[in-house]
Amino acid sequence: MKLNLLIVLPCSVNAARGNTTTAQRLAAGLEARKHQVTVIDVDGLTNVSDKYDLLIACHAVDAAPQVQAWCAENDSQYLVLFTGTDLNGKPSANVTAAVAGAEHCISLGSGPGRRAKDLFECARSKTTIIPQAVLALPRSTRSDLPESMPALNSESELVIVPNGIRAIKNVSETLYEMRALADERPQLILCFAGHDFGGKYSDDFHAELAKHDWAHYLGNLSRLELSAVINASKIAVSSSHSEGGAPNSLLECIAAGRPAVGSDIAPHRELLDQENCFRFGKEMRRLVRSILEDSPAAMLTTRKLEEKVRFKHGLNAESLAWDRLLLTITKGAN
Repeated sequence: MKLNLLIVLPCSVNAARGNTTTAQRLAAGLEARKHQVTVIDVDGLTNVSDKYDLLIACHAVDAAPQVQAWCAENDSQYLVLFTGTDLNGKPSANVTAAVAGAEHCISLGSGPGRRAKDLFECARSKTTIIPQAVLALPRSTRSDLPESMPALNSESELVIVPNGIRAIKNVSETLYEMRALADERPQLILCFAGHDFGGKYSDDFHAELAKHDWAHYLGNLSRLELSAVINASKIAVSSSHSEGGAPNSLLECIAAGRPAVGSDIAPHRELLDQENCFRFGKEMRRLVRSILEDSPAAMLTTRKLEEKVRFKHGLNAESLAWDRLLLTITKGAN
């Protein structure tokens, strides 16, 4: 064994959310490199009594302050992994203190890395960018489609929005802007999937969704169900306002052989290139329409994105980069 590591999540270890996917993927990669890794949620810290070489706080706002407090009491070191929403808005004093106290910080992309350094002056000299890898979804068949899936036929044009129901994901805007395309393409079916964070935004979204028979919310899908939905889809769309790196959901769609388009934010541009990003609804509809209408162009886009994901977002490259960084920080195995 090299290091004994504890990854601390801001959410349940069983939640179908990006932070959980990231943590589980990192744990598997680091275990393959002979580290011992435990993943817990932040509330579980109070029950931890074992000694760890290093803790990894998977969210600067919702995990790092608690991890800092635990490490102060237990004479341990910790890292901060910026995962997305922790880079929105001005950080509080205790969050800044938690980032300042970390041995090192990690960003999942170049754009978010620049944002982290702007928000946290203390992180400028100690932030490393390690692009998020993709964990391929399991093989699936049509029989694995969720019960919430609307009926499909050979003419259906399924568009998947897989990043959950939350204001920062901007799904209401996606629904609004896709109305014109649905009017001109009666075979179009728009499906949203992922964790629903609730609240007024969610209530308003579902109220609007209920008005359209071509749009559906599939729920918080298992990886097997998501695999089946992606296989049935023509394209994935993300209108997100902010991401901490290449989104897990888009990486999974691309790895499954589906093209993707996204809003014009740095993490999307890094993953999809500028040509597959949109600034407003008209551009989104144009990109989606071109994929649906031009199969050769869709195949070319897919191949380019698949090659980029294989080259830049491989599991081996990610785990190797983390392995080297962790051993450097801790000066090797204890």
